[in-house]
Amino acid sequence: MAFQSDNFPATTLNNSLSHHIEIFRAKNLKSGAAIQSAENSIPSGTSRGVLVHIPHPLVFRGGHGCYLTSLDGDEYVDFVSEYTAGMFGHSHPAIIKAIQTVTQQGFTLGGVISKEGELAQLLISRFPSIDAIRFCNSGTEANMFALGVAVAFTGRKKILVFKNGYHGGTLTFGANTALNLPHEFIVANYNDIPDTRSKLTSDIAAILVEPMQAAGGMIPADIPFLQFLRDEATRLQAVLIFDEVVTSRLCYGGLQERYGVVPDMTTLGKHFGGGFSFGAFGGKKEIMRLFRPGEEQSLFHTGTWNNNVFSMTAGVVAANLMSREALERANDLGDYLRDGLRRIFEQRWCAWLDVVVSGIGSTVGVKFLGEKGDMIRDLYYFYQLEGGVYMAHRGSFAVNLVHQREHVDLVLEVTRKFCRSLSYM
Repeated sequence: MAFQSDNFPATTLNNSLSHHIEIFRAKNLKSGAAIQSAENSIPSGTSRGVLVHIPHPLVFRGGHGCYLTSLDGDEYVDFVSEYTAGMFGHSHPAIIKAIQTVTQQGFTLGGVISKEGELAQLLISRFPSIDAIRFCNSGTEANMFALGVAVAFTGRKKILVFKNGYHGGTLTFGANTALNLPHEFIVANYNDIPDTRSKLTSDIAAILVEPMQAAGGMIPADIPFLQFLRDEATRLQAVLIFDEVVTSRLCYGGLQERYGVVPDMTTLGKHFGGGFSFGAFGGKKEIMRLFRPGEEQSLFHTGTWNNNVFSMTAGVVAANLMSREALERANDLGDYLRDGLRRIFEQRWCAWLDVVVSGIGSTVGVKFLGEKGDMIRDLYYFYQLEGGVYMAHRGSFAVNLVHQREHVDLVLEVTRKFCRSLSYM
């Protein structure tokens, strides 16, 4: 459906959005007060910019299964799923059981624990590209360290990345890059082989790419594009790094397994911590041997919480919970949600509604196009909240292992209600 700006009811839409903002504000007085109080010490009231929206974010007091309860006492079906990290719902009994042993045995041990090696073996067995692995505290850290390893391994400095890619708070390639690390970045267009080819040079240390751009809109990479990157990295003797922090939830061995394109290094995070802070980076033996003491140019990598007992213990449980069968079930439910949304939006509710539904498996993106696309997205977000669904404000849903079809059907019913409302404008 083409966007027709001349026929667009901008005033009506603005009034409707203002109305639903006021409904949100009135329903969430305690959340509003909590954010206002926090703003005295935290700019915007939270340290997570992705949560900020007008008039203020929701504040939660707890969760169970796939449900969240707000500070004001309202319950929501959680389709944010901690921005894909929350694969297990809230307070999964298997993870709670494992963590209870930690609380009874001590958890700031300051030494090596057996769960560290156990989790490493589980992850190495899953991913074709990982012969050896090291742990850190987030996907951001994992990508930072992977780039440092690539620079050390190749002796080069330039890094090829892609527009709208997101690899953490210090490696984001959207509108604002002021907080980025000072690598020599070359930015190419995602899924654009000619543009990427024109920017490849012999002094590139690494190519860092998401097999599906997650924060960038749940945009899958074309398989020929990934194979092109694999071939060019081999030709240039550069390190090809797949950021599978998000996409490792889409297949037992990540999208590298599904697509049959194997990078030199892989970065992980989010769900493999079982709900605790987690990051990991790994790759080929010849690259990872740089961490062996005594090796020429040996790299010293440490961190107080790299092998913390909570993340390692919960991570072992999480890796086992994310079986092939469990991931495929979540993917099937995500496909059902994506197909349902597409069918609803493709109905001609009004001439100016233009929507792209994207993603793979358990990750679903919704993008409203046109000059008022952000306003329509905001309205859709508030409609979902009023219907009892918590989605990502930026326009995405993440299906987790405890969601059922009834939860997806609720999203679809609220979407129909939203579209019907637009048809009356």
